[in-house]
Amino acid sequence: MIWILADTRSDAERIRRAAGAAAHVVDAAGELTAGDNGASCIVVGCGPRSLRERTELLTDLGLRRPWVPVIFVTDRDADVARSLSNVRVAELVWFDDLETQLAHRIQAARTTTELAHLAERIQSSSIRPALRSALVYAFRQAEGTPVRGVKHLASAIRSSPTTLSHEFRAQVGGEPKLSELLSGLATLKAQQLRRAGASWGNVATSLGCDRRTLTRRSHRWPGCTLRELERWAPEQLLAAFVASCELTFH
Repeated sequence: MIWILADTRSDAERIRRAAGAAAHVVDAAGELTAGDNGASCIVVGCGPRSLRERTELLTDLGLRRPWVPVIFVTDRDADVARSLSNVRVAELVWFDDLETQLAHRIQAARTTTELAHLAERIQSSSIRPALRSALVYAFRQAEGTPVRGVKHLASAIRSSPTTLSHEFRAQVGGEPKLSELLSGLATLKAQQLRRAGASWGNVATSLGCDRRTLTRRSHRWPGCTLRELERWAPEQLLAAFVASCELTFH
């Protein structure tokens, strides 16, 4: 569920419509910080007059909800960058760009936060050191450009692809393969880029492959064509990937 707080009801409704997913508008900042509200993403919208008050809220959310992405929506203003210099937000969206930018920024923020959470969990786990380093690197790298394959991953952490593959198989009991996990990360990013408006050809170029490779990856996981992949709700695709990782690294 996406939770929304804005200065006015009309701004909140505009944000809710642009979010393009299940969203709940709240009336007070306390509703965002009190207890476990089940939010998967928080969107805070404000004008210049309430900027100081809202930056205090953003700081509080960063402390209380470290694994919930927070997106800040405001008017296009040079003072905003200075006001947010010491505040962590997942995304900044101008009200002028709300209808064209917010939905895919929410998807990107959710994915980044979930993958960072997985990376942190693996970092503190008892998985063998080489594999642990490889998985943490892969999840963090996937926030930008996913690792292209096991060989590239091994090279990045100065390990052996054979060692990583063997350690992964030992960790998960045989299936799935490490290459399949990396393929899943690439598919998440591919859907994100496609929903942001890129053609499949441009998506493939961004990921350093061709369209046939994208098709093979999508068939491998989640088991569909690229056209069918477009129809997946982003939050459902991400939840399916996270669930598969939970089973793999329980």
